Parts: sequence; C-alpha cells; structure tokens
Amino acid sequence: MLYQIKKITIENEHKLHIDYANGGSIVVDFNPIIETGGILAKLADAEFFAQVSIGENGRYIQWPGEIEFCADSLWFQSHPSANKFQELKGQLLSEKT
Repeated sequence: MLYQIKKITIENEHKLHIDYANGGSIVVDFNPIIETGGILAKLADAEFFAQVSIGENGRYIQWPGEIEFCADSLWFQSHPSANKFQELKGQLLSEKT
C-alpha cells in the first residue's frame, strides 16, 4: 500500500501534523533529525521550516533545497507494526542462517 499525504499542519517545536488519505494522521517531531546536523540543520530555522509543502501526488513532504521525506517512511516510523516489509526481511534473514 502506498501512503498519500493530504494535509500538513505545522505545530510548535519543529513538529508536523500529517493527515493521510487513508484517514490516519501522525505527528512527526523533527528535532532529532535537526540534531543530526548537515543540510537537515536548516530545518531548525522557523521561517525555513514553515516552507514545508506536499510533494507530487502526496508521496512526500519537501522543503527548498531538495530536503524530502517519503510519506511511507514517515508513516512506518509512527506505525512500525504496519511495515510488513520489515517482518518479511526478518524472516528472510533468519532463513539464511
């Protein structure tokens, strides 16, 4: 299943509320991501953070300068049990040993 973002709302302290087409929603805290530094440190600036937008077909969120986060990845970070690929990967790795 491909996840599609319908709406994003900026919350306080570098957080986004993200609404999905499946009716679900998540809140993503970008502070740990900002702390990794590099190009992602730009997200610490409130004016820059506010420039977030939804990418093509709702498949990602984006900021200027090619900073993008996949809709699926964001969903699975908040719902790890929904990621059937991780279960399959674990099964495949255990079968090899």
